[in-house]
Amino acid sequence: MQSIKNIFKTTIYLLLYLIIFNTIITILNYFNVLNYKIINILKIIVPSLTFTISGFKIGKISIKNGWLEGIKLSSFVSLILMIISIIFKYFRKEYLIYLLIIICACTFGSILGINKKNTLV
Repeated sequence: MQSIKNIFKTTIYLLLYLIIFNTIITILNYFNVLNYKIINILKIIVPSLTFTISGFKIGKISIKNGWLEGIKLSSFVSLILMIISIIFKYFRKEYLIYLLIIICACTFGSILGINKKNTLV
């Protein structure tokens, strides 16, 4: 039960980070500060960074198996994103690679988080 509570709490942080970073990118794009090539690169870097930060947070919260908690979190959010993309007919084969990058980033962040927690204790 505690694991599910941690996943939902971290998912809320994840969504807040995504909203903040995407709002900043949208504002910079609106005022033509960023080139469209940079925007395409940031479409991959920002979610990967956000999932790494969220994985780090859930890794620090978890007691053991931080990598497993990261996979749970990223799989939960990736499933939601996949359902949304299927509903809006955006789903393509390349989107699966994007979701795999997100899962790997969150798993990496959770591994860092559990190791950071163990060194501080």
